[in-house]
Amino acid sequence: MESNLMNDLISNWQSLTQMITNIENTLEQQLQEKHDLSLNEYYMLLFLSEAPMKKLRLQQLESMVGLSQSAMSRLVARFENKGCGALARHACIEDRRSVYTALTEIGQEKVNKATLTFQKALADALPDKEMEELIVKLLQSKRKFK
Repeated sequence: MESNLMNDLISNWQSLTQMITNIENTLEQQLQEKHDLSLNEYYMLLFLSEAPMKKLRLQQLESMVGLSQSAMSRLVARFENKGCGALARHACIEDRRSVYTALTEIGQEKVNKATLTFQKALADALPDKEMEELIVKLLQSKRKFK
């Protein structure tokens, strides 16, 4: 019996993560097509736009976007190499080893436009009924497992 409950819990979890992956793929596709942005680039711009003074240390961005230090550095470098002028880097006065990544006015315009696409794509991609049912099933199987 416990094995079946565990299998239900795992199966429901896998179904939910697959649904989320599909939604993320849709978001990525829309952002690429309309704004030449990856999903992680969009998140980076979004987090910078919401930060005080529109700047964050690279280490802060790493944890917010969910990337390693090297992956985040590559992401910022690739974005800067696009030459769109959306980001600026500044040395941190308090800690010269740290670097701030700041959002420029161009970057703010880019994230504003991309956010409209993101919101529409997310609203269209979210399978309301299916997701709700799946979350209920997942929570029920969790409660039974305890």
